[in-house]
Amino acid sequence: MFRIAVAASFLLMASCSSNDDGLTLCRESIEMGSDPDALVATIDNPQLPGVFVVSERGKTSVGIFQTGTCVPYLQLGDRDSDGVFDLLTYSALSKDGKVLATVEDYGMDGQPDYILDFTNSTASVFYRGSWYPVAGIGEGGEGPTVEIDGNRRSLRDVLEENGRQPF
Repeated sequence: MFRIAVAASFLLMASCSSNDDGLTLCRESIEMGSDPDALVATIDNPQLPGVFVVSERGKTSVGIFQTGTCVPYLQLGDRDSDGVFDLLTYSALSKDGKVLATVEDYGMDGQPDYILDFTNSTASVFYRGSWYPVAGIGEGGEGPTVEIDGNRRSLRDVLEENGRQPF
C-alpha cells in the first residue's frame, strides 16, 4: 500500500502540462492539468533513468526514475515556493523496482526526518535528536501516531513541526 502511495505522490506531481501535445513519462501519457501556467518537462529514454521537472503555483520538483522500471527514487522539491529546494526524498530500490525504503529530509540539512521501511513494514521519525517508531500505519482509525515522552502525538503534527510542508 505504501509503495502505491509513494509512486502516486510522485506521479501526481507530474500530472499537469501547458503543452497541447501532451507529454510522456515512463512511456505513460501525462494528462493535461487544470493549471494553465504549469510547466512540465520530461526526459524519457528506455536506456536512461527517467527525469521530470514540474513547476506549478510556485512549487517546483525535480525527480528521477529508475531505468527500466519507471519507479521514482529521487526527488528534490521547493515546497514553500521561495525558489530554494527544501525537500529531498529518496528511495532504496531493488533491481526490479520494488521500493525497499523511502527517506524524507525536510530542509535538506542532511538529517533524515522520516523513514518508511517497506521490507520490515515500519516507519520512524527523527524528532529533537532522537528516532521514534511510528504506530498505526495502515490501520485506519485516527491515523499514524508517535509516542514522545509518554504522550501520543499525530505523525502529521510531528512531521510539520520538523518542517514538512503540505503537499
